[in-house]
This record gives sequence, C-alpha cells and structure tokens, in this order.
Amino acid sequence: MSHPYKQFENTPLWNIINKAIEDLVDNNDIEEKTQREYIVGYISKLINDSNTVRDS
Repeated sequence: MSHPYKQFENTPLWNIINKAIEDLVDNNDIEEKTQREYIVGYISKLINDSNTVRDS
C-alpha cells in the first residue's frame, strides 16, 4: 500500500520504531487503530525533522 512515508521504509530508524510498536502491540500495551506504515512513518518523519532542525 502506498503511503507518504516511503522514503523512511527499510531504514534503521524505521526498523527500530516498527519493532518497538510490534512489541507494545504483542504485550497488549497499545492497540493500533491506524495502519502500521502510517504510525511508523509519522514517528520516523518527526525524528528525522527534529534532527534536521537541530543540525541547522
């Protein structure tokens, strides 16, 4: 499925965030109501943008 965060897929950041969310879901700590790609992508974008701002 297409989503606006394709640029972050298969990056180390994406993989770490995806694993963290997977663990939280498996432990019943959170319930996903949005597709995983959008959750992981949005968090990846926020972290990426904060690094970009900080580096400026």
